Amino acid sequence: MTPEVVHERFAQYLKDQDLDGLGSLFDEDAMFVPGPGQEPVYGREGIKEALKPYLASPGTFEMGAASVHQNGDLAMVQVPWRITSEDGTLEGKSVEVMKRTTGGDWVYIIENPYGV
Repeated sequence: MTPEVVHERFAQYLKDQDLDGLGSLFDEDAMFVPGPGQEPVYGREGIKEALKPYLASPGTFEMGAASVHQNGDLAMVQVPWRITSEDGTLEGKSVEVMKRTTGGDWVYIIENPYGV
């Protein structure tokens, strides 16, 4: 598995409105920045709460090509994304840190979807 697979799973879980699936992509002690100027959220359960608004407004989620810099079991990733819905378009460039688990999967340890 590669870090890019996490993005594929994120897009699928978002499309399926699968909050538990989204949560599974984060380390138990991960950090998530919900938006510009907002305080980070820590821990998988807190992150799942912060992700609920993304599920509330159905739309099309697209990700661009990721820039991945891997060093052993850590990866720094940047990826552009866009959500298009009836309410308009929301877009950003995510800055992420992932780690490889002992099982070989990758999970977010820091996720900053707006790159701020």
